[in-house]
Amino acid sequence: MTEHTGRQSKGALTRGRIVMEARRSLIESGYDDLSLRGVADRLGIALGNLQYYFPTRDELVLEVIRAEASADLETMRATVGLDASPRSHLERLVYETVSTWRGESGVLYMTLSFLALHRDAFRTEYRRVYKTFYEPIERAIERAEPGHPKSEYRQRARLLTALMDGAAMQVQVGPHD
Repeated sequence: MTEHTGRQSKGALTRGRIVMEARRSLIESGYDDLSLRGVADRLGIALGNLQYYFPTRDELVLEVIRAEASADLETMRATVGLDASPRSHLERLVYETVSTWRGESGVLYMTLSFLALHRDAFRTEYRRVYKTFYEPIERAIERAEPGHPKSEYRQRARLLTALMDGAAMQVQVGPHD
């Protein structure tokens, strides 16, 4: 039983290394330059071993984005849970999210956005990721401005998310002044 558990741990470690290397490659070189063979070579593993975990480049990219979104969601939820006034919670959530998205996370979400325009799997993931982001934003807005219908909080969360995305994108590709 210990041997089986050890193999699972080694497999999880290998999978994690693959995802981290693919993340680094996506951020530094972009989607077009990401290849399974390149990731395998940089990690010193056989291409077939990498393909055991991720048979296609798209599956690997989707896993990178899922891992990033999961980490960002955890940060959002922790930010909302801090002891402060409801308005200050919302302000901190926006500030922290834009700060995160204007960095490496933003590069990954922009990649997801552009791939979602042309590929169903990325479109589905885009919708899933952003839907999970709306929940803590909705809660923060509701705490700051109670008494509105749930549907209004969802609309406000979507609008605020779009504004945060836009702000992050302007930092990434817009003027630097």
